[in-house]
This record gives sequence, C-alpha cells and structure tokens, in this order.
Amino acid sequence: MEEKDYIGHRKRLRKRYLENGYESLQDYEIIELLLTFVKQRVDTKPLAKQLIKKYGTIEEIFKADKKELESIDGIGEISAIFLKFIGDISAYSFKEKTKKEKIAFRNKSQLLSYLRNDIGFSKNEEFKVLFLNSSNEIIEIESLFTGTIDKSAIYPRKILERALHYNARSLVFVHNHHSGNVMPSEKDKELTQEMKEFFRMVDIYVLDHIIITKDSHFSFLEEGII
Repeated sequence: MEEKDYIGHRKRLRKRYLENGYESLQDYEIIELLLTFVKQRVDTKPLAKQLIKKYGTIEEIFKADKKELESIDGIGEISAIFLKFIGDISAYSFKEKTKKEKIAFRNKSQLLSYLRNDIGFSKNEEFKVLFLNSSNEIIEIESLFTGTIDKSAIYPRKILERALHYNARSLVFVHNHHSGNVMPSEKDKELTQEMKEFFRMVDIYVLDHIIITKDSHFSFLEEGII
C-alpha cells in the first residue's frame, strides 16, 4: 500500500470507529487501529492480520507473552508493551469499580469476566482471595500465593491476617488452571474443605472456590461441593 493510501485508509478507519463504534470494525481492524498509535509511519494492516492469524482472537493477543510478541517481525518492545497495557486496562477498571461501587459477589458474570482477564490466560498458577463484607460486597481482591497451588503451599494464617485487616465476613478463593482443565483435583477439594473448617472457627465463611481458565470456570458453590 502506498504511503498516502495507508494514511487515507487509517483516517477512514478512525472515522468509522468514531461514528459507529468498535463493533463496526473487524477483529484485525481493531488491532490495526490500535497499532497506528505506536506505528505512525507504517501500514499496520498486514501486521494486524498476522497477529490475528497467529493468536486467533484479540484477547489472546492481549494476553500473549511479551517476549513472544516482541519476536514477531514488525512488533518490537514498544508495541508489545502497548498491546499488553491495553489488555490490562479492563482488569484495572474492574478493581477500581469494586472500590467505588462495592460490587456484590452475586454479580457473577462481571466477576468471572474480570478473573478470566486477570489470571485465566496466565501460564503460572495464582491463588487469589476475594474479601467480602456482611452484604457479600467485594471489599478487596488480593493475590496471595503463586506457583503450584496445593494445600501445602497455602497458608491459612496469611489469609486470616488479611481478612482481619479488611474486617471481612466471608471469603471467595480463586485460582487458575493453566492446563485449561477446570475440573478440581482431589487436592483442590481437600484444600477447600480444610479452609472452610478453619475459617468457620473464627466466624468467617468461605462462600466459594472458583477455578478459572481462559475459556471456562468451575464453581464449588454452583456444583454443590461447598
């Protein structure tokens, strides 16, 4: 594409977005438009199509490993950081919203969307705790443990310390399975039961344990295990 051609195309793309929203754009066009802000003198359409072809979806692009993105011809460090930063904004927005609006645990779809974005795509296991008040509204969300998640790696006293700090009345545990399999292991079940019994002694209730992946989730509460 000639230089003046891609500049004209870029202007038309921006105009279409401003007049009709992002839904008027194809997936590769969304990435193409984003890349124009960090690659102002390059036709970003071929690169956007290449990224969609490689990763399949916009979300997969945002969650791709930074070094892997950098290795793609035409991306480089700045573009890789930019794409990952855009992908992290939705998770940041949800956490800010929980602080301002006291999002209730019953608003499960919004919560799952946040968790999926936050750790569902991660290649490392992470254990998060949601601290809730007496109305089951989220006070805070913290990542407390990383690595192989089993009962030997999770310290109840650490969770209790943070629960007392927030004056939490109930807890929800969340961890990811990077394998993509959402089914709980026997260790997951044992951990959940032991935690439930431990916190019951101090009048704090474990409401749920959620296993999250990029495609799905498993809720101990929904499945009647907890």
